[in-house]
Amino acid sequence: MLVLGIKLEGTEKQMLKLDYKELIQSDRFLTLGGKRFHYIWLYDHCLCPRCYHPSSFQKINDLSDRLELPKPKSVQFQDEKLIIDWDEDPPHRSIFPRSWLLSRAYDPKPEPSLSPREKQLWDKAWLDANPPEWCEYGNCSFEFWMNQLSTLGFTLLRKMPWEKLETFVSSIGPIYYLAQYGRYSTVKAIPNGQDLSLSAAGNALSPHTDITFLPTPPIVQLLYCVENQASGGESTVVDGFRVAHDFRQDHPQYFEILTQTPVTFWQLYQDWDYYVSQTKPIIKLNDSEEVTNIFFSHKNLGLDLPFEQMESFYEAYYGFFRYLKKPAYEYCFRMQAGDCLLVHNFRIMHGRKAFDASSGSRHLETAYMDWNYFAGRQDFYQVKEMF
Repeated sequence: MLVLGIKLEGTEKQMLKLDYKELIQSDRFLTLGGKRFHYIWLYDHCLCPRCYHPSSFQKINDLSDRLELPKPKSVQFQDEKLIIDWDEDPPHRSIFPRSWLLSRAYDPKPEPSLSPREKQLWDKAWLDANPPEWCEYGNCSFEFWMNQLSTLGFTLLRKMPWEKLETFVSSIGPIYYLAQYGRYSTVKAIPNGQDLSLSAAGNALSPHTDITFLPTPPIVQLLYCVENQASGGESTVVDGFRVAHDFRQDHPQYFEILTQTPVTFWQLYQDWDYYVSQTKPIIKLNDSEEVTNIFFSHKNLGLDLPFEQMESFYEAYYGFFRYLKKPAYEYCFRMQAGDCLLVHNFRIMHGRKAFDASSGSRHLETAYMDWNYFAGRQDFYQVKEMF
């Protein structure tokens, strides 16, 4: 068995040819496969039992306990593993599989690969040309519907029995508990409903995101159809990110107003003695100026702006609202009993057409879940081989 090893002496750089791969060593870092790794980083990520907990994959070692930076005593490469003996007493050896190291390379960073969470912005024409395939519950893998949810921002599972809903939800993560509604809230026409969605008149609902009046993390909304016998009441979804993209190109000055003007969303629960509100801009950007969240609920919007800003904000707001209501952006469909619709509540706006409450029952159950649980489950399948 061929074992290659060298000792470091001062700052002299030394190089080994390893099956057409180069290992270059210096006083502060080494280079493997064209990727540079600092010795302090390698020490901090040591996989030996005294540094790395084997079942939780979490660090045990603490560099802050050291008075000096760690230094390698020798470096070897054997059987596709980088072996470092550190200059300390008692002896301390780190062994890194080459694949493990290169998958965590940080200089230079690898080009991002196509991620299942890469977003496909869509409008009606795009969905007409690329109709989504909705699968039946029980005959559909997690990866299939999760990729749809990640890419399009929504997915629809069909023929899910009501008694299986809790099992499905629990397989992902906890439900966001909403006031006195509990884990699920009922959406059906009732007298004196505390929300427009509960109106006995069967009002149409324009495109909106839910619970804008609470400081929630990114939410996935679940809408389960228990019964839908009413005339009308078709469901609608709109890709808010696509609309924001087009609105930004067409009206950059209005777009900027919506990203920089905090507005208040409120909700009154008279029967439960709650008044809740939250102030935030309608469109949220990240440090790269990319849209990350849209908060839009006309029925919950309250404006308390300085006099000088009011008219310009209304121009921007209603301009964006008109874009959201354009038929060119709307995907319309009728939910049937057993359908389970999942939407990114921070990207996809949902709504409904008006319906005749006297013509039959229209009953949905809705719940909210933290998107991070969905993303975490998807990421687990991507990274589990790295541990």
